[in-house]
Amino acid sequence: MRLVPPQGDLLERTAPAVHAWLNAGKKTEVIDLKTAEGRERLVSLAQEAQVLLESNLPGVMERLGVGPEVLRAANHRLVYVRVAGYRHPLLHKSPGHDLTYLAAAGMLPRLGPAWKQVQLADVSGAFWAVIAALDGLRSGGGFYEVYLDEAARVFAGPGLPFLDGSRVCYTIYPSLEGEVALAALEPHLWERFCRAMSREEWLDRAFTPASSDNPVYREICGLLSARNALEWDSWARETAVPLRAVRHHFQEGPLLPWKANP
Repeated sequence: MRLVPPQGDLLERTAPAVHAWLNAGKKTEVIDLKTAEGRERLVSLAQEAQVLLESNLPGVMERLGVGPEVLRAANHRLVYVRVAGYRHPLLHKSPGHDLTYLAAAGMLPRLGPAWKQVQLADVSGAFWAVIAALDGLRSGGGFYEVYLDEAARVFAGPGLPFLDGSRVCYTIYPSLEGEVALAALEPHLWERFCRAMSREEWLDRAFTPASSDNPVYREICGLLSARNALEWDSWARETAVPLRAVRHHFQEGPLLPWKANP
């Protein structure tokens, strides 16, 4: 059950296609928590719920009289998860969005223009909210706050060596049409790639530079230019090589990247 205020969802007005994709299959109900009837309806729903996920600024629900203490008094097994912005007391009730959380984490210079396409704090925060909810379900209820500022800082650690595209085993290559990404970091995966390409002489060259002055890099580029990216993608699936075509458009698919087994 998805609850929205009388003014609706801003995303539905500004990006209706994205809104429809994100909310497909969800039941939505309009509730006005500024009215007694709306608050009573929320308490009634909370009495039957297992998990409540809330994303108002901290203090808003308490001010309306339907905060975690009230709702958990109505249902002591309720798992109340609040997605907040900041843990720090001076910022705890401050508004924010993905852009400001990434800015505070020092991520914008590292992401470059990619910040426009990837909501890292939001998506990471959603995973942390799920973890909190699962912990609450195991514990028989509870109140949790997840901080999007901290969710952004998960990605702000020092860069890992050789994962920056500077080595031949882990970089992006041009093909006949399009590009392919090779991620043969582990020795057995690099060996598999070398043998599949019939180039065993590369076996000890995995971490050599991905630059034009490296003959191995030049040779890989030359070989990969014989097929287009999608053909190499198909070849990689058959040979179990960690290589995939670089796609430049959104491909709709399931939001949950796992399959439930009966």
